[in-house]
Amino acid sequence: MVLPIIIGLGVTIVALTARSGIRAWEAYKLLSPMAIARMNNIKLRAKPYPYNSKFQQGRLNESLKARLEEYRGGFHGKMTESEALLILNISPEEIESLDDKMLKRKYRMIMLQNHPDKGGSPYLAMKLNEAREVLEHSVMLRRR
Repeated sequence: MVLPIIIGLGVTIVALTARSGIRAWEAYKLLSPMAIARMNNIKLRAKPYPYNSKFQQGRLNESLKARLEEYRGGFHGKMTESEALLILNISPEEIESLDDKMLKRKYRMIMLQNHPDKGGSPYLAMKLNEAREVLEHSVMLRRR
């Protein structure tokens, strides 16, 4: 009589542990390197690479140079955090202090420029809304 209860509890514990592990892995896959560094208290500083670009480009063959200068453009199928940061013009320095207030301010500034009622594109407005939603549900957003 007790054995089925013990087996049932064991199966429940294993299932809950597996489910939380899978959810944690899915959240980890969506993190940007900056967010992972911030969670581990690692300070990253973006330093410009000191080189003369004209000198370096002169050493490349023409086909490689054309491929490097090509802009692929467009949006990804499902918006990522890095794409949302680019759309809302949030710099790497601002990521460390990203909170609800800053997100709202950045979204508002760009939406005022691209709102469909002011002559902007409905598609861009939709993408701005999507970017805001992605970052609102992001682990990178500091909640106070």
